[in-house]
Amino acid sequence: MPHHTAGRYRPVEMASAASAGVRGQPLQAPYSAGTQPPQVALPWGAADCHHHVFDPRYPERQGLHPLPQAYRTTPPDVAAYRLFQRRLGLTRSVIVAPSNYGNDNSLLVDALGEIGQEHARGVAIVAFDAGRAELDRLHQAGVRGVRVYLAKGRAPSEEQLISLGRQLEPRGWHLQLVGSRDEEVFAKWEAALAEVPCRVVIDHFGYVPQPGGTESATAAVLRRLLDAGKTYVKLSGVYIQSRTGYPSYADMDELAMTLIRQAPERLVWGSDWPHVGALAQKPDGAGLVDQLTRWTASEAVRRLILVENPDRLYWDA
Repeated sequence: MPHHTAGRYRPVEMASAASAGVRGQPLQAPYSAGTQPPQVALPWGAADCHHHVFDPRYPERQGLHPLPQAYRTTPPDVAAYRLFQRRLGLTRSVIVAPSNYGNDNSLLVDALGEIGQEHARGVAIVAFDAGRAELDRLHQAGVRGVRVYLAKGRAPSEEQLISLGRQLEPRGWHLQLVGSRDEEVFAKWEAALAEVPCRVVIDHFGYVPQPGGTESATAAVLRRLLDAGKTYVKLSGVYIQSRTGYPSYADMDELAMTLIRQAPERLVWGSDWPHVGALAQKPDGAGLVDQLTRWTASEAVRRLILVENPDRLYWDA
């Protein structure tokens, strides 16, 4: 099938905002600590490349942990996320399907329609044998990737992963892979990932364990995959493996800066709002942005991670 294309994010009418950057606003956003904006303005077009939305009006997949009661009284829906986005000064976002809804992407598609594709793209969860019609439908809705869990639920075989990658590559889509808190799974998948024909995006630093960090087997795999030129890594979910914890998650700094020095052109950043994996204390969203500012050596590198790399992955496909 022909490669789908879409224009890069170029809002000409917002040229003055682009030159000045976008400053966040002081406000309280659900599922985020703090009320103050980040210390620096973000470049126009800055994308949060990993967040979720939940809505109790949509049916959940049976057999999984049910949504928290708080999500039923204060849903982390599009309206709630927009408050978080305004506080941080973000222009665009990538909505990632959580496992709660299984292969039903109704909420994802509706959320993309509510926000609009100029400002939002999506990553779906689909069956390994999803047909052309379903992938075409999701593409039209703004989906540009498929999320696959490597150690949760029905993990794929190597053949299934490679086959799915063959379906995604002509569309300009990518495979987004989720590791595990409990084991270093990417070493087992490294050979198969070399055979996947489409681009690969790895969630949440690949769940690199702490205190192993840059010396871990997973970190070594990430660096080899980055060297190969087809893989992107999401600088997201810092609290998942951090031992330092709230509010700084400082033990993730060395790993992040190592990856940024190696391949800034294949990294994207994500808030992981509403921070499902932060069980004890929700992070301060502005603090997560400030942490990225500390990691990056220049405004040009921040723009690469926040604007230009998301353009290639989500808006140019």
